[in-house]
Amino acid sequence: MRIAATGLFTVLAVTGLPAAAQNSEFMKECMVTAAQNTCQCIAARIPANMMSNAILGLRKSNQSVSVSGNLLDPATLNQNEMQGLNAVVAAQAYCM
Repeated sequence: MRIAATGLFTVLAVTGLPAAAQNSEFMKECMVTAAQNTCQCIAARIPANMMSNAILGLRKSNQSVSVSGNLLDPATLNQNEMQGLNAVVAAQAYCM
């Protein structure tokens, strides 16, 4: 129950942020694994309505790597996280 409540809080916190705060949060999560200029490029190409999902997906991916050292298992993602990571990957392909 505690994990579900924490996840719900995270979703509400991220989706309720203004655009500037979301961009800042996205940059924080993105720069765990990518350079600032790459993250800025990616952020500029993610639609505003997908930014909160992108943050959630990146956060989950970063947590997976930091805890287990392994890549993220897509089966552990919910629909929003998967959509967000798909948006990041599509934008990242353009920015590389």
